Amino acid sequence: MKKEREKTRVEKRVESLPASELLPWVEQALYGIGRNLAHWQKNRDAESLEEARMGAEVLHTILESLSKRVS
Repeated sequence: MKKEREKTRVEKRVESLPASELLPWVEQALYGIGRNLAHWQKNRDAESLEEARMGAEVLHTILESLSKRVS
């Protein structure tokens, strides 16, 4: 029997919100990803790249949740 992994705080929060409240999160994540990648492109600092990665993970979590809701 396969053991299910524990959900992250972001996953739990995303699942508890209606889709209409997730759209502003998506917009913010996209803006943050773009801003941090632009900053990383100029300065090559690891912090900006990490911030962009975390934003991408949040975006992915939201999209996965929305996809499950439509299925």
